Amino acid sequence: MNKKLAVTEARVLEASWELLTQDGIEKFSMRKLAKLIGIQAPSIYWYFKSKQLLFQALANHVAKDVLLAMEPEGDWKEQLHHYAVTMRNQLKKYSCSAQLLMQTLPLESDYLQMIDQFLQALEPLSLTDKEKFNYIICIINYVLCHELDEYERQQVENELEDENQQSLEEWALRAFEQVPPEKVSIIRRMYTNGLFGEVGTDEMFEAGLDIFLSGIEQRIVNNL
Repeated sequence: MNKKLAVTEARVLEASWELLTQDGIEKFSMRKLAKLIGIQAPSIYWYFKSKQLLFQALANHVAKDVLLAMEPEGDWKEQLHHYAVTMRNQLKKYSCSAQLLMQTLPLESDYLQMIDQFLQALEPLSLTDKEKFNYIICIINYVLCHELDEYERQQVENELEDENQQSLEEWALRAFEQVPPEKVSIIRRMYTNGLFGEVGTDEMFEAGLDIFLSGIEQRIVNNL
Protein backbone atom coordinates (compact mmCIF):
# COMPACT_ATOMS: atom_id res chain seq x y z
CA MET A 1 0.00 0.00 0.00
CA ASN A 2 1.41 3.41 -0.99
CA LYS A 3 2.17 5.71 1.89
CA LYS A 4 0.24 8.98 1.80
CA LEU A 5 2.31 12.11 1.26
CA ALA A 6 2.49 14.21 4.43
CA VAL A 7 0.47 17.40 4.13
CA THR A 8 2.75 20.39 4.50
CA GLU A 9 2.72 23.90 3.11
CA ALA A 10 5.20 22.73 0.46
CA ARG A 11 2.85 19.90 -0.51
CA VAL A 12 -0.05 22.36 -0.82
CA LEU A 13 2.02 24.52 -3.16
CA GLU A 14 3.10 21.50 -5.20
CA ALA A 15 -0.50 20.32 -5.53
CA SER A 16 -1.56 23.84 -6.50
CA TRP A 17 0.77 23.74 -9.50
CA GLU A 18 -0.63 20.33 -10.41
CA LEU A 19 -4.19 21.67 -10.27
CA LEU A 20 -3.30 24.77 -12.30
CA THR A 21 -1.78 22.54 -14.97
CA GLN A 22 -4.84 20.31 -14.96
CA ASP A 23 -7.70 22.83 -14.77
CA GLY A 24 -6.21 26.27 -15.37
CA ILE A 25 -6.61 29.27 -13.10
CA GLU A 26 -10.23 29.86 -14.12
CA LYS A 27 -11.43 26.58 -12.58
CA PHE A 28 -9.03 26.54 -9.64
CA SER A 29 -10.72 26.21 -6.25
CA MET A 30 -9.65 25.43 -2.71
CA ARG A 31 -12.17 22.59 -2.63
CA LYS A 32 -10.58 20.94 -5.69
CA LEU A 33 -7.16 21.48 -4.18
CA ALA A 34 -8.15 19.78 -0.94
CA LYS A 35 -9.57 16.84 -2.87
CA LEU A 36 -6.36 16.49 -4.88
CA ILE A 37 -4.29 16.43 -1.71
CA GLY A 38 -6.68 14.04 0.00
CA ILE A 39 -7.89 16.17 2.89
CA GLN A 40 -11.20 17.70 3.93
CA ALA A 41 -11.95 21.04 2.28
CA PRO A 42 -11.90 23.11 5.51
CA SER A 43 -8.46 21.72 6.37
CA ILE A 44 -6.82 23.49 3.43
CA TYR A 45 -7.39 26.83 5.17
CA TRP A 46 -5.06 25.74 7.95
CA TYR A 47 -2.19 26.26 5.53
CA PHE A 48 -3.53 29.27 3.59
CA LYS A 49 -6.37 31.39 4.93
CA SER A 50 -7.69 32.21 1.46
CA LYS A 51 -7.16 31.48 -2.21
CA GLN A 52 -5.67 34.95 -2.62
CA LEU A 53 -3.00 34.27 0.00
CA LEU A 54 -2.22 30.98 -1.72
CA PHE A 55 -1.88 32.80 -5.04
CA GLN A 56 0.46 35.31 -3.36
CA ALA A 57 2.69 32.42 -2.25
CA LEU A 58 2.65 30.85 -5.72
CA ALA A 59 3.53 34.18 -7.35
CA ASN A 60 6.38 34.61 -4.89
CA HIS A 61 7.63 31.12 -5.79
CA VAL A 62 7.83 32.15 -9.45
CA ALA A 63 9.51 35.45 -8.57
CA LYS A 64 12.11 33.57 -6.53
CA ASP A 65 13.03 31.42 -9.52
CA VAL A 66 13.28 34.51 -11.72
CA LEU A 67 15.50 36.20 -9.14
CA LEU A 68 17.83 33.21 -8.87
CA ALA A 69 18.28 33.14 -12.66
CA MET A 70 19.08 36.86 -12.97
CA GLU A 71 22.72 37.69 -13.67
CA PRO A 72 23.58 41.42 -13.53
CA GLU A 73 26.17 41.56 -16.31
CA GLY A 74 26.74 44.19 -18.99
CA ASP A 75 25.37 47.73 -19.19
CA TRP A 76 21.87 48.69 -18.08
CA LYS A 77 20.34 47.86 -21.46
CA GLU A 78 21.91 44.40 -21.58
CA GLN A 79 20.83 43.76 -17.99
CA LEU A 80 17.19 44.70 -18.59
CA HIS A 81 17.11 42.65 -21.77
CA HIS A 82 18.50 39.65 -19.90
CA TYR A 83 16.09 40.15 -16.98
CA ALA A 84 13.04 40.36 -19.24
CA VAL A 85 14.03 37.27 -21.24
CA THR A 86 14.84 35.40 -18.03
CA MET A 87 11.49 36.30 -16.53
CA ARG A 88 9.67 35.14 -19.65
CA ASN A 89 11.55 31.84 -19.68
CA GLN A 90 10.75 31.18 -16.02
CA LEU A 91 7.07 32.00 -16.54
CA LYS A 92 6.89 29.31 -19.20
CA LYS A 93 7.92 26.69 -16.62
CA TYR A 94 4.81 27.19 -14.48
CA SER A 95 1.18 26.88 -15.58
CA CYS A 96 -0.77 30.14 -15.35
CA SER A 97 2.21 31.92 -13.78
CA ALA A 98 1.62 35.14 -15.72
CA GLN A 99 -1.98 35.23 -14.50
CA LEU A 100 -0.81 34.65 -10.94
CA LEU A 101 1.59 37.58 -11.04
CA MET A 102 -1.08 39.78 -12.62
CA GLN A 103 -3.64 38.82 -9.96
CA THR A 104 -1.38 39.37 -6.96
CA LEU A 105 0.34 42.33 -5.32
CA PRO A 106 4.16 42.49 -5.20
CA LEU A 107 4.21 42.35 -1.42
CA GLU A 108 6.09 39.08 -0.91
CA SER A 109 9.82 38.95 -0.14
CA ASP A 110 11.14 37.42 -3.37
CA TYR A 111 8.68 39.34 -5.52
CA LEU A 112 9.97 42.62 -4.04
CA GLN A 113 13.59 41.54 -4.52
CA MET A 114 12.91 40.65 -8.15
CA ILE A 115 11.54 44.13 -8.85
CA ASP A 116 14.45 45.70 -6.99
CA GLN A 117 16.90 43.75 -9.16
CA PHE A 118 15.25 45.24 -12.25
CA LEU A 119 15.47 48.71 -10.69
CA GLN A 120 19.16 48.35 -9.88
CA ALA A 121 19.93 48.33 -13.61
CA LEU A 122 18.59 51.90 -13.87
CA GLU A 123 19.84 53.17 -10.50
CA PRO A 124 23.09 54.81 -11.79
CA LEU A 125 21.32 56.61 -14.64
CA SER A 126 20.11 60.21 -14.89
CA LEU A 127 16.48 59.35 -14.27
CA THR A 128 14.11 60.29 -11.47
CA ASP A 129 12.82 57.59 -9.15
CA LYS A 130 9.40 58.01 -10.73
CA GLU A 131 10.85 57.40 -14.19
CA LYS A 132 12.82 54.37 -13.02
CA PHE A 133 9.78 52.85 -11.34
CA ASN A 134 7.47 53.56 -14.28
CA TYR A 135 9.85 52.08 -16.85
CA ILE A 136 10.51 48.90 -14.88
CA ILE A 137 6.83 48.29 -14.17
CA CYS A 138 6.12 48.79 -17.88
CA ILE A 139 8.76 46.20 -18.82
CA ILE A 140 7.51 43.69 -16.25
CA ASN A 141 3.92 44.19 -17.38
CA TYR A 142 5.02 43.76 -20.99
CA VAL A 143 6.54 40.37 -20.17
CA LEU A 144 3.45 39.31 -18.22
CA CYS A 145 1.00 40.49 -20.88
CA HIS A 146 2.97 38.81 -23.65
CA GLU A 147 2.72 35.47 -21.85
CA LEU A 148 -0.89 36.06 -20.82
CA ASP A 149 -1.84 36.89 -24.40
CA GLU A 150 -0.19 33.69 -25.64
CA TYR A 151 -2.13 31.62 -23.08
CA GLU A 152 -5.47 33.29 -23.79
CA ARG A 153 -5.00 33.09 -27.55
CA GLN A 154 -4.38 29.35 -27.33
CA GLN A 155 -7.50 28.90 -25.21
CA VAL A 156 -9.62 30.86 -27.70
CA GLU A 157 -8.16 29.01 -30.69
CA ASN A 158 -8.94 25.65 -29.12
CA GLU A 159 -12.47 26.71 -28.24
CA LEU A 160 -13.21 28.11 -31.69
CA GLU A 161 -11.97 24.97 -33.40
CA ASP A 162 -13.97 22.74 -31.04
CA GLU A 163 -17.20 24.72 -31.40
CA ASN A 164 -17.10 25.39 -35.13
CA GLN A 165 -15.40 22.21 -36.34
CA GLN A 166 -13.26 24.20 -38.74
CA SER A 167 -9.65 25.35 -38.84
CA LEU A 168 -8.66 28.84 -37.80
CA GLU A 169 -7.60 29.52 -41.38
CA GLU A 170 -11.12 28.73 -42.61
CA TRP A 171 -12.53 30.90 -39.84
CA ALA A 172 -10.29 33.85 -40.78
CA LEU A 173 -11.00 33.59 -44.51
CA ARG A 174 -14.73 33.57 -43.85
CA ALA A 175 -14.35 36.70 -41.71
CA PHE A 176 -12.42 38.50 -44.45
CA GLU A 177 -15.09 37.60 -46.99
CA GLN A 178 -17.74 39.34 -44.89
CA VAL A 179 -15.96 42.71 -45.14
CA PRO A 180 -15.44 44.84 -48.27
CA PRO A 181 -11.86 44.17 -49.50
CA GLU A 182 -10.87 47.85 -49.34
CA LYS A 183 -11.74 47.93 -45.61
CA VAL A 184 -9.26 45.20 -44.70
CA SER A 185 -6.69 45.40 -47.48
CA ILE A 186 -3.66 45.93 -45.23
CA ILE A 187 -4.54 43.43 -42.52
CA ARG A 188 -5.48 40.81 -45.11
CA ARG A 189 -2.15 41.28 -46.86
CA MET A 190 -0.38 40.75 -43.56
CA TYR A 191 -2.48 37.69 -42.81
CA THR A 192 -1.74 36.25 -46.27
CA ASN A 193 1.98 36.83 -45.71
CA GLY A 194 1.85 34.80 -42.49
CA LEU A 195 2.41 37.63 -40.03
CA PHE A 196 -0.45 36.45 -37.79
CA GLY A 197 1.58 33.33 -37.14
CA GLU A 198 4.35 35.42 -35.59
CA VAL A 199 2.17 36.54 -32.70
CA GLY A 200 3.67 35.18 -29.49
CA THR A 201 7.01 34.25 -31.08
CA ASP A 202 10.44 35.05 -29.67
CA GLU A 203 11.00 37.45 -32.56
CA MET A 204 7.90 39.47 -31.75
CA PHE A 205 8.77 39.52 -28.05
CA GLU A 206 12.26 40.79 -28.83
CA ALA A 207 10.87 43.48 -31.13
CA GLY A 208 8.56 44.82 -28.45
CA LEU A 209 11.26 44.69 -25.79
CA ASP A 210 13.63 46.61 -28.05
CA ILE A 211 11.03 49.38 -28.38
CA PHE A 212 10.86 49.73 -24.60
CA LEU A 213 14.63 49.76 -24.15
CA SER A 214 15.19 52.21 -27.01
CA GLY A 215 12.55 54.49 -25.52
CA ILE A 216 14.27 54.46 -22.12
CA GLU A 217 17.60 55.15 -23.84
CA GLN A 218 16.14 58.19 -25.58
CA ARG A 219 14.75 59.53 -22.30
CA ILE A 220 18.21 59.20 -20.74
CA VAL A 221 19.72 61.17 -23.64
CA ASN A 222 17.04 63.86 -23.25
CA ASN A 223 17.85 64.20 -19.54
CA LEU A 224 21.57 64.83 -20.13
